Amino acid sequence: MRRWPHAVRAAALLALALIFGGGARAAGTCTITGVVLAGQTYTNAALNATGTVNYRCTRTSNAVDGNRITFNVTAGPGVNYLAGSRRVANGGNAMAYSLITGVAAWGDGVTTGLGNANVVTVNFTTNSASGSFTFTFQMAAALNPLTGRTYTDSAAVGGTCTTAKATPCSVTPGTLAASVTAATTCSIVSPPASVALAYAAFQAAAAQANRPFTVNCSNGGPYRMSVSPVAGTAAGIAYGLKLGTAANGATDISSTTAYNLAGTGAAVTYYVNATAAAGQAGTCALASCTQSGPSHTLLLEY
Repeated sequence: MRRWPHAVRAAALLALALIFGGGARAAGTCTITGVVLAGQTYTNAALNATGTVNYRCTRTSNAVDGNRITFNVTAGPGVNYLAGSRRVANGGNAMAYSLITGVAAWGDGVTTGLGNANVVTVNFTTNSASGSFTFTFQMAAALNPLTGRTYTDSAAVGGTCTTAKATPCSVTPGTLAASVTAATTCSIVSPPASVALAYAAFQAAAAQANRPFTVNCSNGGPYRMSVSPVAGTAAGIAYGLKLGTAANGATDISSTTAYNLAGTGAAVTYYVNATAAAGQAGTCALASCTQSGPSHTLLLEY
């Protein structure tokens, strides 16, 4: 009878060994092996770029974990998230962007405004399987960012996984790196018409005429303008040309050296101002003459 307690104690130890041994059952894994998204250039038009997520999942065996793993791949809010939007940023300047898989917003299912995980079914023929899926990086048109700089963001790509037999499954995350360069653009939206300068021989006051033109340069983009040649002669009357912000204005904003102007992302009206000094005789022997001077080129540089 004294040996009976020892037999009970041995059975209890064996039961503990079986319980703790169960924790050593093998499990599935899924790893984000890479997230590929090329650097983008934003020109104030809508942007749609395709990226790729690569992954690899493993199992112990079909008998232990089953034939498939369900991988819920999430995309985090990124480091510049604000008020329901992911953003690429440069200092205090930022632009919103979205991530789409298929036709649905791709997010983590938790953060406001981002959407849910992308669900991937991984089927095995061996104990390791690799795959990929694409996503769309989207930016709206007319964000009008400060240009000539690069905006970046970094978002975690991870999630959860579940084996067919509900054995443990762990995920090793990766990173989605977004880089967008806001390009500086400039265009002459509406060119100037020919300048008609009226002049009477030996007139006492200088003659003036002007023609407007419109330029649109991206926000913050530096640019300069000039006209060449800056002077000419027509019907014996010498004249000069300036570029200004006001019709017949005295200030000349022309530059061939410094980039003295900055874009706003909106169209701006400027003027070609022509002036002919007083007291010129000219070469017209008739009651009136019309004669063209040399051609002049308006140059916009940025």
